[in-house]
Amino acid sequence: MALNNLFTKDKREKHFFPTYIKQAETALVAAKYLMELVKSEDPEERKLLTRMIKKQETTGDELLREFYFELNGAFVTPFDREDMNALAMDLDKFLDFINHSAKTILMYNPKKIDKQIKEIIENIHEDASIMIEIFNLLDDLGKNHQQIGDLCQKVTLIEHAVDDIYGDYISYLFANEKDEIELLKYKEIAQVIEDTTDRAKDVTTTVKSLIIKES
Repeated sequence: MALNNLFTKDKREKHFFPTYIKQAETALVAAKYLMELVKSEDPEERKLLTRMIKKQETTGDELLREFYFELNGAFVTPFDREDMNALAMDLDKFLDFINHSAKTILMYNPKKIDKQIKEIIENIHEDASIMIEIFNLLDDLGKNHQQIGDLCQKVTLIEHAVDDIYGDYISYLFANEKDEIELLKYKEIAQVIEDTTDRAKDVTTTVKSLIIKES
């Protein structure tokens, strides 16, 4: 089937895409709170922001349930149900990892938040912003496939950049951090937030696979 005809079969198909967009918007809000969390030195403010991120994660779970209800009740879907499910799951995992990052920072309560941690989290926020763009274009894949592909590539480049930041940071820690307990804290926090950018790439990998399948 030609890409430009893909989304013209049935108006009922369109109702899936607002849920994807809501999932992406929820992740973006959570990522914004995560940036605020690592900029704050107030323990109580960090606790509040962690609770706010958790609320977004709960909203994400509700959206996922809503999506499954819609998918199970649909007679016709825009593309394969497995791919639609994978996209919803990937978005939910990205949000879960943002929440996990916040909980990890709060739990370990490091003495300081190094600039490398803040930089990776800024990249997580950028990933979430790109997701909004992608899912606002996805309902007309035939028309927008090139633009969507370019946005997916941006997420890939972010993931590569974060890999470099993470590797350099771990080397720096082992060379310079003398407090073994703090070193372990920083290392664990860095690992979790680096994993979060991997989950963002998972979303775009699924999107790119969809473009190939439907071309």
